[in-house]
Amino acid sequence: MEDFFKVITPICIGFVSAFFGSRLALIKFKKEKDWERKEKAYSEIIDSLYDLLQHCEIHKENYGQGTGYSELKENSFREKYDKAFWQIKKVTDIGAFVISESTNQVLVSLRNREKWDWNSNPSFEIYESDYKYYKSALKEIVAIAKDELQSK
Repeated sequence: MEDFFKVITPICIGFVSAFFGSRLALIKFKKEKDWERKEKAYSEIIDSLYDLLQHCEIHKENYGQGTGYSELKENSFREKYDKAFWQIKKVTDIGAFVISESTNQVLVSLRNREKWDWNSNPSFEIYESDYKYYKSALKEIVAIAKDELQSK
């Protein structure tokens, strides 16, 4: 009987060690993947907000004399703006899946902001207003992302 325990004990210890070791490795792997998804989501949000901000910055200075950029460059800015707009809309619609609830609230507030009427306001004033909202949202989200991603 004593020989039986001498054989079984190392096997049981090995099995238990392997089980808990693999569990810890899986938990660590999952945390790293979650962090990578968060980092990617925040990166996309920040890039999109920057593209929206850049587009508004260019057009808020246009008082009817043009932006000073070529048509090709303006089309490039417009494409980035459109892509960024839909990216932010998508993230806001999906909600706090990967991002924090506070980031989602910033995006919802941005989406629900007061929008000016294009027919009764000069476009440069509309772009100026949107610029302020985008800049504020970008600042808040960068701070939130910095806190969240450093707490890994």
